[in-house]
Amino acid sequence: MNGNNKYKFVAAVTGLFLLPFLILSRHFIYGAAELQRHDVLRHLELRTLTGAGIISNVLNLNYSLSRLAAGKPVPDAAGIKAELKRRVNENPFIYSELALLGPSGAELARFSAEKSVKTRLDYAKSQSFLEAKGTRSAAGAVEYGDYTPPALVISEPLMKAGAPAYYLSGRLSLAYLGEVVRMMGKNSSGNLGLVDGGGQIIADSMSMSIVKPGLKAPPEVIKMLSLASGREDDNFSSEVRLRGRVYLASVSAVAGTKWWLYEIIDAADLPARQSSFWAVRVVVSGVLLIFIFAGVSYLLALRWLSGAR
Repeated sequence: MNGNNKYKFVAAVTGLFLLPFLILSRHFIYGAAELQRHDVLRHLELRTLTGAGIISNVLNLNYSLSRLAAGKPVPDAAGIKAELKRRVNENPFIYSELALLGPSGAELARFSAEKSVKTRLDYAKSQSFLEAKGTRSAAGAVEYGDYTPPALVISEPLMKAGAPAYYLSGRLSLAYLGEVVRMMGKNSSGNLGLVDGGGQIIADSMSMSIVKPGLKAPPEVIKMLSLASGREDDNFSSEVRLRGRVYLASVSAVAGTKWWLYEIIDAADLPARQSSFWAVRVVVSGVLLIFIFAGVSYLLALRWLSGAR
């Protein structure tokens, strides 16, 4: 077998094995990438579900005014005033201001943490009180300040004999809740955040809400919230394609509120992408083996076919 035929034989054997191998390898690599994205989405879904549960518990423990009179009959006004004053004195970092309102909204008492409240809010005219009065259940809205952490303006009725006997209202700082959110998002490869019903960021792991209070969530998150609302799902995770980029995102509703916890990662920044190199290594190893086996095939053909001839 002359030199030219030698190279033709090796090239032919290599091509016969390499072409189908590369076709299968393409599907293998894309399949591995899809599996990685699927795993990341499931991981994000688990994180947001767990985080939403944690936030719901924090709100129930620290931001529920009805707990001030929980487990006992509705006390008189003097007893409620004493409890409100005690809470403000003990925990001024959360209870910036607490107020006791009568059934009609008349203010019976107000207690403010020292230097924590800059403006006097008329709770009887607040949207949260009007909503609580109409629904006879707790209602609240997030207040964003330029130089202060977001605050929850909330009103809750204290029921007696099937009717509101009093209303507890107040301005509760969300700084503590913001720290909880940032701690949960400390190990996030993207951004984890909490948004209100209007899509404004209450707190996030990248601290964008601190730099610009009341900032709207990224359009990718707004799109996810719209999809989740349209599907009437409390949890939704999916790829989001926007502005020529692909994002992996998950949103989960915080029970008892209109808030959502989200986590979003740019697909190009996936840490799991680094681990996909194992698939590339498998393909490269296969290509090298094909070249080696092509050379071995030539040597065997040279020995056996020449001997037979």
